[in-house]
Amino acid sequence: MIQKYRPLLALLGWLCSVGVAKAQTATADGTGQEQFKDSTELNRLVDLGLRKEKNWRNTAATFTLSGKELEKMFSGNLLNTLQGRIPGLTVNTGSGEPGYDNPNLFMRGRTTWNSGAAQQLILLDGFQVDLSALSAFSPYEIESITLLKDAAATAMYGLQGASGVINVATKKGRVSSKNELTINARYGIQTPVNLPEVMNAYDYTRLYNQALANDGLPQKYPNPDLYKASNDPFHPNVNWYDELLKKNSTIQNYNLSFRGGNRTARYFVLMDYMNYDGLYKNATAINKDFGTNAKYSKINLRANVELDLTKSLYVAANVSGIIEDRNTPSGFTASQVFDNLMRIPAAAFPVKNPNGTWGNSSVYNFNPIQLLQQNGIYSAHTRTIQTNFKLREKLDLITPGLAAIGGVSFNNQYTGTRQTLYSVMSYELLKDNNDQPILDGTGNPTYRTIGTNTPQTTNESGNGHWNRNTFQAGLDYNRSFGKNTLSGVVLGRRVNYTRIGQTYAVRVQGIAGNFTYDYDKRYILDFSSSYMGSADFAPGNKYGFFPALSAGWILSNESFLKNNEVINFLKLRASYGSAGSINDAYRFLYQERAGGASGWITGTSNTGRGGMAIGAFANPDATWELKKTLNIGVEATLWNKLSATIDVFSETRSGIYEIPYANVAAYTGFNLPYLNTGKVDNKGFEAALTYNNQANEFKYFVTGTATFARNKIIEKSETAQPSDRLYERGFAIGQVKGLVFDGFYQVSDFEANGNLKQGITTSSYTQVRPGDLKFKDLDGNGVINEYDRAPWGYNNVPEVTLGFNLGFNYKGFDFSAFVQGVMNRTISMLGAAYNYTHPFVNNNNISAFSNNAWTPETAATATSPRLSTLANLNNNVGADFWFRNGNFFKLRSIELGYTIPQTGVLKKVGAIRVFANGTNLFVSNMIDGLEPENLSMGYPVTKVVDFGFNVKF
Repeated sequence: MIQKYRPLLALLGWLCSVGVAKAQTATADGTGQEQFKDSTELNRLVDLGLRKEKNWRNTAATFTLSGKELEKMFSGNLLNTLQGRIPGLTVNTGSGEPGYDNPNLFMRGRTTWNSGAAQQLILLDGFQVDLSALSAFSPYEIESITLLKDAAATAMYGLQGASGVINVATKKGRVSSKNELTINARYGIQTPVNLPEVMNAYDYTRLYNQALANDGLPQKYPNPDLYKASNDPFHPNVNWYDELLKKNSTIQNYNLSFRGGNRTARYFVLMDYMNYDGLYKNATAINKDFGTNAKYSKINLRANVELDLTKSLYVAANVSGIIEDRNTPSGFTASQVFDNLMRIPAAAFPVKNPNGTWGNSSVYNFNPIQLLQQNGIYSAHTRTIQTNFKLREKLDLITPGLAAIGGVSFNNQYTGTRQTLYSVMSYELLKDNNDQPILDGTGNPTYRTIGTNTPQTTNESGNGHWNRNTFQAGLDYNRSFGKNTLSGVVLGRRVNYTRIGQTYAVRVQGIAGNFTYDYDKRYILDFSSSYMGSADFAPGNKYGFFPALSAGWILSNESFLKNNEVINFLKLRASYGSAGSINDAYRFLYQERAGGASGWITGTSNTGRGGMAIGAFANPDATWELKKTLNIGVEATLWNKLSATIDVFSETRSGIYEIPYANVAAYTGFNLPYLNTGKVDNKGFEAALTYNNQANEFKYFVTGTATFARNKIIEKSETAQPSDRLYERGFAIGQVKGLVFDGFYQVSDFEANGNLKQGITTSSYTQVRPGDLKFKDLDGNGVINEYDRAPWGYNNVPEVTLGFNLGFNYKGFDFSAFVQGVMNRTISMLGAAYNYTHPFVNNNNISAFSNNAWTPETAATATSPRLSTLANLNNNVGADFWFRNGNFFKLRSIELGYTIPQTGVLKKVGAIRVFANGTNLFVSNMIDGLEPENLSMGYPVTKVVDFGFNVKF
């Protein structure tokens, strides 16, 4: 492996050596470097990606999170450490599977129903990268993450800014009298937050018989008591979750970094290793080559160097490489194995038969333990290289404050896969009608063979590859004239993106500019804009202009508030402008294209001929989605202890792609084109408050954040409906709608012949029976159908996200805890947890959800429909019976640390800190006994308890 990556290591080493050499020998004064500026909070530079602005002078809606905060959660995916920590950014948890645990991100909620157009622009030190590259970053290489939210912050990104911009700034070198060496290490134990509760074999068999009786069918299990035993292979009682999963697994992280420099050269170098073990049990018990645990490991390498080559020329180079390796069992995905863990009853078959062969069933044909241990390994190897170079040349000879700036980045990611497959036979134990084994002539059980023994095969391929290059160049200006300060930047920029499976590169280019004027540090006026185009659109429609105007008023510098003992800082700001969003899932819509078709039949022998068919009609006016944003904000610092930032916003996104609804007869042979006709409004607010104080040696802080965003569809092409409540228009994107539950059908609702009594509402879905779901007839026609649906609650993306962070430092001890809450969220058990809520149908298992199913005896207290082995559309339709309040609060992180006093031999060490940390340790509001974020479906979300230390030399 080392030989394979020697060129990358050599490049990193060269950059480090250059940085160290310059740091040791240079004597010239540094120029233009942010680390030499005033370090107070008001003069802190806000990194807007293409430009930087002092905090007091910034009129855009932004929020910056320190990289230190990311270290407080222990996760294999950097994106998961952002949950609840940035006002305006919603992070929806994905799978818990190591290496495949990518969450979904939303900026200020949802403003489009096209997922590709909702993706944020991700910047690394000001240059665009893919989200997949950011997820693998180490928190220890990140200085800060800044979310750019309003048009004043995003207009310069034109066609790429409408869904927000996330700018990640990596750590840089700094002026120091000595080089700094830092070692970090942590080791954690993971356990599932929650697993679904399924019934044991006895309850399964007894309730299955009850379901058959409800269906008027003969019983299948003559004696369910036989399944109470735990060691009867003929009547198994298998807890599949216990058989497949360990109680815990490990996650560990170790890194080494060097940092230092002087006014001429500064450097930061990092080497980081993480290993993330999965929860599968005894995966390699038979052969390490044919079974594997889920595993994820990565190595992060980074070298950042800044050089002042002359008094006027500044150069920076950032190079990083990420090596990721993922292993999973071959032949099935995590979603498949956990679907089967839920579906396969404890009574279905034993893990191994009495004769030692693998157990199985022709009904399920899936023994998860067999497939884990003897089916092979699927390995994915991802290699990412990200480089960028910047320069700045002062042009004071032309005019003071003027500088030429430029930069180029090369970012590349490749994923290769290797799959080793091998299968062995399994056997189904045959039983008679009395649920007893069928014996052969010698008295031994008989079996049915399932599958075959196949030899080992190995396949290798490359299934993921992207390459993104950026070039930008322009001028920067910053100069004061008495009480007047004028600054600005004009930047030409071109981004070229290609990925595997793509015929034409995605290319955007244009000019971006910003001009900021302030008078006497009281009145600020800012104009940002870009003129940007994309090759995806027709000539005449390729380019657009995206302006934004913002203003700020620093009231605390006015005479009537200056030197006020309560109000230390107070700024009002407002902005209005636009940004666009392109979607590479909808490209070249102005062209009409032909595609493969079923062809035609010719000749007397009816020979089939392949053919082509015209695709959807072209839309020569196709363009991008456009978002216009009004943002009003206030920033304040009171008593030098309390700081607050509040933003109120109103957004309108127009031009959302949709196909106009119309019934087009198939014989016409055409499809309607995509049009830019959708429109969504979005309104809300964000707030962040922090209180810092000190009592002698006891320092403490409390921080609270809140985000609220509510959208409404204004325009969307839909078929005519008899009621406004049935349209998507007028409601939020993804608004949950369904029938209104009205109890269960009771025995008294039916005639003796099984027909509903006159006046009782009927169902259009199926012939109902006692114990089925009953719904309200909202349109009053006596029949339940789709026209009786009504909105209920919200959708899966919360409207409200809350964060609460507190901590203290006292005599070497430090403590912090962070709680995240989400509100105004609705989930559907029908979609997210179908197998959990629908027992026996399609040979499904039965879970704790059906502990209190309807029977004539439980009719008044039942909490789930009658048990049945037959499909029942009435009990399978979207209804508020299946909807749940998805609100929850989670203790995302808690940490206690102690810094050892620097006495004796420790005086030579900068600091030694030991700590204990917890991630996702507590959750409130379990939903029907399930973990609230992914309802305990699929690979489980985990909680972590870890221990570690930090050492600085």
